[in-house]
Amino acid sequence: MSTATAAVQQHPHSSLGRLSFPRVVRSEWIKLRSLRSTFWTLVAVVVIVVGLAALLSAVVPNASTLGAQVPPAQLADFVTNTATSGLMFAQLVVAVLGVLVISGEFSTGMIRSSFAAVPRRFPVLAAKAIVLFLTSFIVGLVSIAISWAIAVPMLTGKGYTGDLFTQDTLWAILGAALYLGLVAVFALGIGTIVKASAGGIAAALGVLFLLPILASLFGNLMNQKWVTDASHYLISNAGTGMSGGTNGTLEPWANVVTVLVWAAVSFILGAILLQRRDA
Repeated sequence: MSTATAAVQQHPHSSLGRLSFPRVVRSEWIKLRSLRSTFWTLVAVVVIVVGLAALLSAVVPNASTLGAQVPPAQLADFVTNTATSGLMFAQLVVAVLGVLVISGEFSTGMIRSSFAAVPRRFPVLAAKAIVLFLTSFIVGLVSIAISWAIAVPMLTGKGYTGDLFTQDTLWAILGAALYLGLVAVFALGIGTIVKASAGGIAAALGVLFLLPILASLFGNLMNQKWVTDASHYLISNAGTGMSGGTNGTLEPWANVVTVLVWAAVSFILGAILLQRRDA
């Protein structure tokens, strides 16, 4: 009787191995920070954002030398454009990281181990999205805040209009960081859909960088106003609006919704295909 009873008793430490979503998130965080490429990618984001802001702030001429070429109302735009000049390149770096986080596991076969530990699959992708978003958001927030802290004093000393602690500036810093986090989630979805690193990176960079250029060229050369209007709803153009720039006549909330839709569609489509396809 005692032997049978002992056999059915639960081991006192068996609950420690119970799978839970926080543990899946923790495992994805360990994967992300243990890769050397992650460190250098995030360092590249900081260097690009801060370095370009500092460089342009140093070479931009004094406002007095511009004379009547620039209306006084546009002097504040110089500060915004300079402080966020590195965002266009930083989004590409973050997008590459987002693709590689999932495509790298597909190429090495590690994804099978992840799915063996988490058979439902979706928690793995959701955990990757959370870790990527928070990491990109925090790094972006620090980088953009430093770039503004550099650009505002240097440019106001040259006669431009800018204030680091206004509501518009703080929202621009927060919006730029939020945009980088959502770009990472968008690229994660693209990488999940394509499964290949080269193809995923090409697709993500094409949407972020090439598509706005093509839309602008086609709209201007062919005089197609609807193309120009539609281009405001591209993810990168909406990201410009989120970071304090001008994106046509779209309100700030419309820019946020546009980027959210792009990220959500990519992530949801990737999650659906992840469930239906073989690893």
